[in-house]
Amino acid sequence: MILYGFGGVGRTLVEVVRSRTDLKISAVFDSRGGVLKCGGFEKPEIEALLRSPRGGVSRSGVGSPAALEEAFRCAEVLVDVSPPNYADGEPAVAVYRSALKAGLSIVTANKAPLALRFQEFEGKPVYYKATVMAGTPVVDLALGLRGQRPLGIRGILNGTTNYILSRVDLDGLSFADALEEAKAKGYVEPDPAIDLEGLDAAAKLVILANALGVGLSLGQVRREPLRYLGPRTKYVAEADLERGTARVSPIQLGPDDPLLSARYSTNAVEITTEVNEVRVYGKGAGRLETSLALLNDILRAARERRCR
Repeated sequence: MILYGFGGVGRTLVEVVRSRTDLKISAVFDSRGGVLKCGGFEKPEIEALLRSPRGGVSRSGVGSPAALEEAFRCAEVLVDVSPPNYADGEPAVAVYRSALKAGLSIVTANKAPLALRFQEFEGKPVYYKATVMAGTPVVDLALGLRGQRPLGIRGILNGTTNYILSRVDLDGLSFADALEEAKAKGYVEPDPAIDLEGLDAAAKLVILANALGVGLSLGQVRREPLRYLGPRTKYVAEADLERGTARVSPIQLGPDDPLLSARYSTNAVEITTEVNEVRVYGKGAGRLETSLALLNDILRAARERRCR
């Protein structure tokens, strides 16, 4: 496998892969380049990579410096844990196109390519369980509901903003203090707008809608910035899939609303179809949770390749 991105999640995934499987990692790429060893890195080489600083993979002394296209001939699966670019999805979109053309499967935690170009990659070996609610398999649920007419999605899909609002609502912090605490804990994206202006939640909403078979686009999701409106404020992502409308906005929920059960960094989603209403709660972020979702998709991709 090729690892495209080597930040916190990428490094945790390497630890998970080597401790739980016999899968071979043959290439690792970060923002400044990558290294390749077609037979797969051995344990000491993996440890050297994990010791390398951010952006230092190509200077780690492990394997051989390589271009990404060179690595395609040595792997079957490319795993994307690179940062999202919601402007145009690049460079990940171009990487996916090249890797798919070379016969690889894609496993991704990067929401931007699918939020922007889901239709292009649908029906191709692209696996994206880790893009929505990380360790909680809500994408599997959505795919399992295909065939039923989907009516709506409603949920709390961003753990960072839910943490902030929970600290204000349940613990009495000021909004400013709760935001600073979330930043100090590393919950807030390097670009805070991704969380605080609803872009992350909107991307997840789009991916879920498309997993259900509805062609919602990121541009169709109306977004309002995070703010505290008073008791029981939640930052809710919702889509009326019959009307084709969607939004992410702060809402004061009623006292009996089941979404209130999602506290702090917990996520929740309700999916309504013509015959069913399914509600799921679970962890929506975390390096280990995301890595385990990626591992599940990597194993699935490998299994389905063997069955072709």
